Amino acid sequence: MKWYDFLRPRNWGIVKVYRDFENFNDWKRTIRKEQANINSPFNKWKLSRTKLFDVYTTLSLEDADMQLPENIQRMKLMEMLKPLHKYLDEDLGFVENLSCEFNQFEDDNHTLTQTYLVLYRFDFKKFSLKWLSGFIVKFSILLFFILHFKIITWILHLI
Repeated sequence: MKWYDFLRPRNWGIVKVYRDFENFNDWKRTIRKEQANINSPFNKWKLSRTKLFDVYTTLSLEDADMQLPENIQRMKLMEMLKPLHKYLDEDLGFVENLSCEFNQFEDDNHTLTQTYLVLYRFDFKKFSLKWLSGFIVKFSILLFFILHFKIITWILHLI
């Protein structure tokens, strides 16, 4: 990174946040379109979505797989999900914007079952609470100086 990279608008935080929201809107539009298409892999995989457009499904391992060690069970689960990963990442074009979470269900006796919840969540690369609070603080300081020291009227008198 060079010292003058901050002069390029594509490197500004506000532009990256704008791109995050553009990508999220594309994600929402794509999920709605795929959900409406009966023949899409979205419906073939029996995927569902939350109000925040997290996409999820459940997968169950076979009874014979439950006797295997836990790391082998996870490998089998990953093999079962490979086509789904390919569909969401490559076919829909959201390779860098999705994170995947696995949760194993428990029964009433708090024993782990052979069913997993697989959740795909959209990741914002730049936008976060830290970025938002920093932006508000910087904007407030700038606004304070502009209003308190009457910078705009001073600039207008120079012209």
